[in-house]
Amino acid sequence: MSATVSTSSSTSPSGISFSGLGSGLDIQGIVTQLVKAEGGPQLQLLTNQQTSLNTTLSALGQLKSALSSVQTATDAFQNLDTFRARTVSVANASLLSATAIPGTALGTFQVEVDQLATAQKQASVGFASAASTVGSGTLNFSSGSGAFAVNVAATDTLTNIRDNINAATGNKGVQASIINVDNGSGGIVSKLVLTALNTGSSNAVTVTANDSDGNNTDTIGLSVLASNNLTQISAAQDSIIKIDGMQVTSATNSVSSAVTGLTLNLTQAQVGVTTAVTVSNDTSQVTKALQTLVANYNAYQQTYSGLTSYDPASKTAGALLGDATASSTNGVLRSLFGNNFTTGSSSVQNLADIGIQIDKNGVMSLNTTQLQQALTTDPNAVQSMLAGGTTGLSAKVDTALNPYLQFGGTFDSRTQSINSQLQSITQQQSALQLRLSQYQTSLMAQFTAMDSYVAQMNSSLGFLSKLN
Repeated sequence: MSATVSTSSSTSPSGISFSGLGSGLDIQGIVTQLVKAEGGPQLQLLTNQQTSLNTTLSALGQLKSALSSVQTATDAFQNLDTFRARTVSVANASLLSATAIPGTALGTFQVEVDQLATAQKQASVGFASAASTVGSGTLNFSSGSGAFAVNVAATDTLTNIRDNINAATGNKGVQASIINVDNGSGGIVSKLVLTALNTGSSNAVTVTANDSDGNNTDTIGLSVLASNNLTQISAAQDSIIKIDGMQVTSATNSVSSAVTGLTLNLTQAQVGVTTAVTVSNDTSQVTKALQTLVANYNAYQQTYSGLTSYDPASKTAGALLGDATASSTNGVLRSLFGNNFTTGSSSVQNLADIGIQIDKNGVMSLNTTQLQQALTTDPNAVQSMLAGGTTGLSAKVDTALNPYLQFGGTFDSRTQSINSQLQSITQQQSALQLRLSQYQTSLMAQFTAMDSYVAQMNSSLGFLSKLN
């Protein structure tokens, strides 16, 4: 008898199926079906359990994330700057602009800008060109920013001196430049210009020379660049303002020392002209925080509804339908957002009083007009309700959700439990696959032995038939 190659659906690992040599049976196909019958139901059961657990695990992750976003939104109320933010208006914006940090005293100030702070600027005499040499020795610079020195060689040009000043160690107060200007006779001359980097009288730059020609003050040699031989283009002066008639002097045009928390940025001086600078509550920060809460809560409700609903048309249930954790957390939130709070106010006691509503479908909305009214009439009550100590919304949401969301909480415990079950299923699958592989090997051995016996019997029958 010889092996016959078939193209039946049951194949060996090489893709070729061999019928029994003696029996003509599809041994590979028979063994495969027997193994499938032996382990198929159990494998399918384990797979179904695995799929269900993974679906629940994913759903719990989605619910936890959505709940965390709600908690994060309410935690934002603990930032006191949300309620202490300030906005500043300036009646005459051509004179100055202003900003205020959270907590700045509220009120209106009358401000007069008498003088702007300026930086000193000095220019040298004109030289034939930027390539001209000046002399040799040392130039010494001093200002409110410190002192430094620049050595000048006889071969150094005006350009070299400019670059060496700007690159000098310790130079924090002066910037050197070269300007080419008319000489008044139709020609061009180059001047070294020294500009103080900082405004204010204390930052005026003084230049002295140690001239190698022995005379440190004349207009010959390096001393020509000393301050006594420079022309002042602009003086170093402080800004001068009056706040409610009281004078304030500053080295800069950004005045922040007069009113704590308030910075005045001066742009134009007009002696005798005052403008009103008004510091008010900036309610936009509270509005933004509540809008974030509304958006996060609605996103949570959408997630919750999708995970816990049942569609009768498709007979499809959400992954957390009837889940105790999902139902419990949702009930806690709905209760908190509907409760009254201790605020010390008769007009602001619950979220509805500041424009927060939740409809029958669980959708939250914010009436900003009502919120603005509450913030105008009783801002302290609004703050107390949202952020007050252990009785405000933020603290109560933390107290309610932390047992579920914190490390080691309900969600973590359930996740660990599901992961342990999944690990056990994986181990069961591996053990079952090993047992089925061994079972397949055993069956193949039995069927092969049987087929060999049948082949021998066929051979004997064939021999006997020839004798007849």
